[in-house]
Amino acid sequence: MKMAIFRCPRREVGLVLAMLAAAWPVHSAPLNSIPDTPSLNNVRRQGWLQFNLRAGRIVVAGLRGVNFNHAGQLTPDRRERLTIRVSANEPILSYELTTPTFRFQVDVAAGNRVQIRRLPGENQPGPAVEFRQSPNEPVSLKVTESDEDRLYHAASIWHLFLAEPAAAREHLDPLLKILFREWDFSKTAEEIEAALVRMAQSGVPPDQKLWAQWVKDLGDASFAKREAADRHLRESGRVVASYLQRLDPATLDAEQRFRIRRILRALAELGNEESPPQLAMWLSGDVSVWLALLARDDEPTRRAALQRLQALVGHPLAFDPAADPQERGRQLDALRTALGEKSPDVAPKP
Repeated sequence: MKMAIFRCPRREVGLVLAMLAAAWPVHSAPLNSIPDTPSLNNVRRQGWLQFNLRAGRIVVAGLRGVNFNHAGQLTPDRRERLTIRVSANEPILSYELTTPTFRFQVDVAAGNRVQIRRLPGENQPGPAVEFRQSPNEPVSLKVTESDEDRLYHAASIWHLFLAEPAAAREHLDPLLKILFREWDFSKTAEEIEAALVRMAQSGVPPDQKLWAQWVKDLGDASFAKREAADRHLRESGRVVASYLQRLDPATLDAEQRFRIRRILRALAELGNEESPPQLAMWLSGDVSVWLALLARDDEPTRRAALQRLQALVGHPLAFDPAADPQERGRQLDALRTALGEKSPDVAPKP
């Protein structure tokens, strides 16, 4: 059935989408709800595009040869615009839903460059929210309200939920649910955090010094030693991925860079089916994750995070989990500076 639709002329494909969109129930959604997106839902349901998460980043794939435009009026005051091009399994997608109360946009290029925006309608209250993802860069969430931009950066979507749970739950979760309607991102983030805490309280911490030695051995003159180090890093599982991603390429030789890229690709493929325990294992090797958990209100969580963080960096840290909130905030800021981590930016609009 799908292939038969793809062989239709472009005009007929647009007509099919228009008919399906017209038949879809539509409602006037408030700004903080998940709006109906009939054409986008249909594209996903038919399998023309697939939205996935891999290592906390959005990956979009499509059936090669899809090439059409569609614009339709859902009701007198609601309209959609959709463009899809798929070449070599790398889709270009542009989608817009306009209503009296908000405007929602999704743009995808090359399957992994993603921008999602939700803007309030003219003379409507509410924040403007924008999510951006580009290759080899942190993901970002920008919330604009009352002439102020709040800008959050993190290595992945899951890092962002752990580092800024309130902002992610309020602003990012509703955006992502438009593409991943079956997901409960906030609940999954809570389960990841619980798994991390259990791991820190009862598990053996990873040996970062051993990882460093294996990375060094990747550039050894002995082929057998390079192969052994490669194997050891792969066998460590996804917990080592965050460590490898944070290495400065300038400190590595060509052989080390080549092998690390190959190891990271192999470890990423293990994450196609990502459960909270699997995600926690991957995130547990990242210093920034445990710094985020040091900011929690729950003291046992802070103690567990400090224990794992000290194991990762290899020395005691000046942080008192039992100190008052103001003192903990000062200590955490000092730790972030010492460990090269940044806090979210909050800046007035220019």
